[in-house]
Amino acid sequence: MRRVLLVALVALAACSANDDIPAPIVASVVPDVAAAGTVVVVNGSYFCQRPNTGSEDPTCAIVGAVHFGAALGTPSTYTDTSIMVEVPAGASGSAPVDVTAAGRTSNSVAFTAQ
Repeated sequence: MRRVLLVALVALAACSANDDIPAPIVASVVPDVAAAGTVVVVNGSYFCQRPNTGSEDPTCAIVGAVHFGAALGTPSTYTDTSIMVEVPAGASGSAPVDVTAAGRTSNSVAFTAQ
């Protein structure tokens, strides 16, 4: 009995509020073809990586990184469901877009940098 209780307590201590939050999900990039310097919108969910507290504050305490292939974009607006980001100069050709927030990386979505 003691051993089962100890294992249960250890399991409870290892959980955090973010355990129930999926990794960021990228649904689309609009437009999906653009030149460096163009601002695009990355749409999706869970970009803020925070638990739903019932108050829908559109700003995020955690601002993640937006990658265009190996190049890092510069977000100008960042919410839980959309990111406005400038296509970086280092992106060219096929440059799949993904978002990393709180150490968790999203799926990637096709994008072409001109």
